[in-house]
Amino acid sequence: MKHGFDEHGEPTLTRMDDYGKRAPKEKREIIKWVIISGLVLGVFYAMARYYFWDAGEKELNIPQEQKIKHY
Repeated sequence: MKHGFDEHGEPTLTRMDDYGKRAPKEKREIIKWVIISGLVLGVFYAMARYYFWDAGEKELNIPQEQKIKHY
């Protein structure tokens, strides 16, 4: 059995590079950019949704005594 692997050949937790300490700098940079890009895409989506939002037709204000009757 190799050091850092269990009986099935799978790596153990102690073999992982960020077990028990901070993640490597490269991994932290990737995580930071994934979060930033997600936030930026969310802002663009929210702005596009607000800009292209369809309010539909305006509601007709028909007085109560002039209701349209359906037969």
